[in-house]
Amino acid sequence: MKLSFRRIQTFVIMAILFSNISNAQISKKNELYQILKVKDSLLFEGFNTCNLAMIEELLPEKFEFYHDKDGFTSSREVFIKNLKKNLCSSGKNITKRVLIKESFKVFPLYNNKKLYGAIQTGKHSFGSTIARFTNIWLLENGEWKPTRIMSYDHKRNTAPIVSVKKFLKLSSEEMAIYLGDYKFSPEFTLSIIKDGDKIYGDAQGQKVEIKYYGNHKFLDSKETMKLNFIIDNQGSVSGLKMISRDREMVAKKINKK
Repeated sequence: MKLSFRRIQTFVIMAILFSNISNAQISKKNELYQILKVKDSLLFEGFNTCNLAMIEELLPEKFEFYHDKDGFTSSREVFIKNLKKNLCSSGKNITKRVLIKESFKVFPLYNNKKLYGAIQTGKHSFGSTIARFTNIWLLENGEWKPTRIMSYDHKRNTAPIVSVKKFLKLSSEEMAIYLGDYKFSPEFTLSIIKDGDKIYGDAQGQKVEIKYYGNHKFLDSKETMKLNFIIDNQGSVSGLKMISRDREMVAKKINKK
């Protein structure tokens, strides 16, 4: 069954406006919710890894993408072409999409009590940017396809990279195992140093305090970068993984302080 875009827009607006009144979104245990959650995950696994063949398989040929900053994309072919030209030009997408899991909601669409589609809403982040999304899924020949994806309300992501309720105090002896130089590339080495009762990451004289929250994990003072120290089989610190919203870097510890 084919529906006009105007009619689908009407369903989208009505479902969003009345969702709080009727609680029309379905349970997380519902089969449709689980199906779309898996489909969403696969679609953005293709996006994050630049697996364009996976994206092509999951999207219908007649596909529309609406973006509040980058405009309108009229088909699957154009969407994939733009990905290949821009975000995936190097074959590796460093702008990772992360779903904000608690925001994910699904609203079924019926016609004469027969399920024909669904509206999926939520929030997702792309590195330092966070946005809302509304997607229209239609059931076509037994397969759920996202016929329209709308990504909007893009703004700076100011939320902490992890939720930490309490930072932990380290003694000088406990700090000592982390101190040293960590080489990420020939051009970039990060020194972990102690100054008084605090520990810092020092990159060519630029010091940033890092705070311990357990299990050899730290956050920078702005809570936008995770520093996870790597422990070898002997219990010694052998490396460091730095994780931001859009990339990861791994370094080997090259000396002790």
